[in-house]
Amino acid sequence: MELVKQLGSTDVDAIVVACQELAAMQAEPASLAKLLSHKEPRVKAAAARALRGMDGAEASAPVLTQMVTDADTYVRIAASECLNSMGVKAASQVANLGKSLANSHPGVVAAAAHALTTMGPSAADYVQPLEAALSLEAEDISTHMLTAAGVMPKTPAVLRKPACAAAAALGVLGSATSVAKLMELLSSKDWEIRAAAVMALSQMQVGSDSSRFESQLTDLLKDPAPEVSAVKASAVESLSCMGDEAEAFLEPICKLFNDKSWKVRVAAVRAVAGCGELGQMYASEVCRLTTNTDARTKLAAVKALEQMGERGACFDEEVEMLMSDNDPEVAIAAKKAIQTFFDLKAAALENQTKMAIAETPATANHSSPPPPEPSAPSSGSSTAALLFPGQGSQYVKMMSDVKDMPAVKDMLATAQKILGYDLLKLCLEGPEDQLEQTKFCQPAMYIGGLAGLELLRKENPAAAETPRAVAGLSLGEYTALTVAGVFDLETGLRLVKLRGEAMQEAAEASPQKMISLAGLKKEVVEGLCAECRSGDEVCQIANILFPNGFSCAGSKAAMDKLLEKANKTDGCLQAKELKTSGAFHTKCMMPARDKLLAALKEVEPKMKPPTCDVYVNLTGSKMPAGTPVPKIVELLADQLTNCVEWMPCMQAMIQDGIVDFYECGPMKQLKAMMKRIDMTAWKTTQNIHV
Repeated sequence: MELVKQLGSTDVDAIVVACQELAAMQAEPASLAKLLSHKEPRVKAAAARALRGMDGAEASAPVLTQMVTDADTYVRIAASECLNSMGVKAASQVANLGKSLANSHPGVVAAAAHALTTMGPSAADYVQPLEAALSLEAEDISTHMLTAAGVMPKTPAVLRKPACAAAAALGVLGSATSVAKLMELLSSKDWEIRAAAVMALSQMQVGSDSSRFESQLTDLLKDPAPEVSAVKASAVESLSCMGDEAEAFLEPICKLFNDKSWKVRVAAVRAVAGCGELGQMYASEVCRLTTNTDARTKLAAVKALEQMGERGACFDEEVEMLMSDNDPEVAIAAKKAIQTFFDLKAAALENQTKMAIAETPATANHSSPPPPEPSAPSSGSSTAALLFPGQGSQYVKMMSDVKDMPAVKDMLATAQKILGYDLLKLCLEGPEDQLEQTKFCQPAMYIGGLAGLELLRKENPAAAETPRAVAGLSLGEYTALTVAGVFDLETGLRLVKLRGEAMQEAAEASPQKMISLAGLKKEVVEGLCAECRSGDEVCQIANILFPNGFSCAGSKAAMDKLLEKANKTDGCLQAKELKTSGAFHTKCMMPARDKLLAALKEVEPKMKPPTCDVYVNLTGSKMPAGTPVPKIVELLADQLTNCVEWMPCMQAMIQDGIVDFYECGPMKQLKAMMKRIDMTAWKTTQNIHV
């Protein structure tokens, strides 16, 4: 064979090339083994690299073990990686490698520890020497010059730093006694050592020990230094291995969705998706990443949504848009996810059919009380309702697909005149932290909802122009009232602008917080709120969103207590802090209510009675078409300081005979809520996404 002949050449470069080609062919391990004793270090290293993963390479394990102590760095590295790839097949060399852990050269110790990592139970006898190596601060710097010059890539930390190599080995071989020593490394000044320790702890799946280093892991997640992105990614992967115990970390993990490092974002998305039912509660936040400019982040988000089952399937329309993505991996993943969502829905339909058939005989022989008579429609014969989302559904790039529609362009031009800034630019480019601010978010969502209506008008004119009723969540109520003809675009936007500014000002007047709770009954949440209040503190339910799903808001001190108590209460599926800046829909908003009421009184002469039914937040019931304007002014002012009754609104609509629901605006938060309120209504709820 020509390549075997080339191995005997006097040209070192020719030999190295031959080794590489034989490695690709997975051929001639015996011929390559002969080169391990070659006088030229480059040849020895090339031969060791070629043997990596090759059948029969284990016959060379004794020679490779000797090479681990070689004076040449690249020979040591190649030998160590080759032994590591052999795993238990090289277990006969454990004792000799164990002796090398006591070597004075950091490169030798690192190479020996790396080789031992995969050698199975027999290597566990050297846990103590590996634990001792964790305290070695020395580093093999012999490759630094070549790396700095761009000649060679940076050598992995596990082959340069004994502490990193030992940590990696203990992650596989270590016992409970190793956990404490690895925990000590979490506060190391060396970010590579911190990353290695976190990764080792994740591999060990320390379970109940997680609480012992919760504060260190949380600190790592908050570290803003760019060079520690690997640490944060490792920390997130560590937390994802903790199962239900990762619940306490889900909030800080989700904050990493906006991290500058794609590795951290991807690790965070994967971690949340791996946290089962608890992680599924964050499906909407994962969905936001499907619009990220980085393809790797989009890919992770699509795969995570697929993993989230029915919760992820709520965002099938967003995923479907990526089936034509420019990145082929993203497009393929999107197609696979859509197929998974289809299978889930088909299985659910089949189960419902079986249950209906099974229940038919039983129900046929028993009389049941007649269903409540629906209220007679007060306007038109349509069975459609328009729904408008509120603050929290915004995302960077919103309205990108509708910005060129003539009606939307006109609205954006009007918005720029009234607001004094380019709303479209903020929506398309961010920054996200600015778009999330109440005074910017509310005008954006108001226009976004109306833009969604224009898109619906194009796709389904009848539904857009003659709705039976409208409703909007919090800020969305202003969009709904605009559609119902209560005020025109300019009046509505001026009110929304003032409302957002006044609410942000009230939120900044004292420490406030808003949290999301799921899984607890209303009376339980009310009881917890009462327990957490003291003195003049505010702590109350701010939104009733779906069965056992609420947001609560109030004074920060009281909310911190509520967050802690709720997490310890049986049945609580989720308790997390929301991004909103203040205690909206509580007494904390009284200063904003006064300003809003004055503004409403000023524009009252311009307002008109609604042309269709409006289901209002304050009462959770229908406000009939033709309701006098003074009543509407009162309802809008009081909405700011009282609980939003969203679930009762939807239940009232359904009871009144409304069948088709169109959510107009960014994301599909309202559709996701509808699924928990009423499955039949969810099936006829369509999102008009912008």
